[in-house]
Amino acid sequence: MTRKNIKKQTYIIYLVSVFILFFSLWLSLAVNDWQWFSRSGSLIVVLGIYLTSSQIIENSRRLRQRYRSAAKAGNFQRDWANGKHEQILSHSRSHEEETWVMGKCGFNLLIVGTLIWGFGDLLHYVVRF
Repeated sequence: MTRKNIKKQTYIIYLVSVFILFFSLWLSLAVNDWQWFSRSGSLIVVLGIYLTSSQIIENSRRLRQRYRSAAKAGNFQRDWANGKHEQILSHSRSHEEETWVMGKCGFNLLIVGTLIWGFGDLLHYVVRF
């Protein structure tokens, strides 16, 4: 992702956050229920998580590309090292990949948990138990 795209994406997310903030403020005043303003906080947190986790997202994208290109080549290891050096490089790479997978899972849990925190009490209006 280029610097220009990063700045553009950050600007858009800030605008969306400000819109959510003012819309929820207006809605809370209109219906005299401040839960809507409170709920907007969870949406803004999700956007903040997205911004701060952009490195995880970018590295996950690169990891998928690496797997796809390795699968097309029919080989998942292109290290030109021998014996022990190859094992060290392979272990290092697999540890890096596991770290990014864990980071991506944590990112997803943060978003889901924040949305449940903000809107979980509305579930009974959507799904009848």
